Amino acid sequence: MNSLQDYRTRCYDVYMSEHWKYSHSFSKEAYDFFSKISSKRFKKVLPTDKNIKILDVACGNGYFLYFLQKQGYVNSTGIDLGHEQLESAHKAGVKNLIKTDLFEYLPEHLQSFDLIVANDIIEHLKKDEVLKFLDCIYASLKPNGKVLLATVNAESLFGCKAMFVDFTHEQIFTPISLSQVMRVCGFKDVVVYGEKPVIHDLKSAIRSVLWRGLRKLLKIYTAIENGTGRGVWKQSGIFESRMFVVGKKLNA
Repeated sequence: MNSLQDYRTRCYDVYMSEHWKYSHSFSKEAYDFFSKISSKRFKKVLPTDKNIKILDVACGNGYFLYFLQKQGYVNSTGIDLGHEQLESAHKAGVKNLIKTDLFEYLPEHLQSFDLIVANDIIEHLKKDEVLKFLDCIYASLKPNGKVLLATVNAESLFGCKAMFVDFTHEQIFTPISLSQVMRVCGFKDVVVYGEKPVIHDLKSAIRSVLWRGLRKLLKIYTAIENGTGRGVWKQSGIFESRMFVVGKKLNA
């Protein structure tokens, strides 16, 4: 076993007990709240067909898989290497969990899934692993299948915090570099967008209004520092600390 594997094994074997329990909640209320927000956030992203095959790669404690299954996506499966996290997901009622290495599982399931979800995993990979990971996802998607990926955003005011909040993070992306690696790996119709506040009650509505105001100030600051985008460099305009990217595997 090389030093990189030693480092990952040592951290991931106790990922929940020595890291996540200090930064996340695992209560039933937390899972239900995440599901409530996600039902609004991903309403236009997820297919209407509840029978499609979905894979949640590195599903962790299963928050997103819990949401999918609560929404009625009966053919949704999650894979992860962390036994602590999978046990937590199982206790929360998440089904179809498999303990496995994604780099072993994906090549064994070519053209098998309509949608692959990969939340907060790509920042844990080295550059060559990122390309290998996306290649594996592409090969495991059915023709016209899609990938939904989430990661931290280096263009955010708190991008540095998001990068270094976890010792196992290897790198961070901007919206432009994220879309770049997606296209390099063959994905089409690539769209990157920020994790904007979701309105679900009075407090979240106030937060959303305040964020829109702050975002305007950030756009003004960016325009002053970097220009308005009329020159060589385009501006992404994505300032949220977390971002999503959707890409499609076109029918060959």
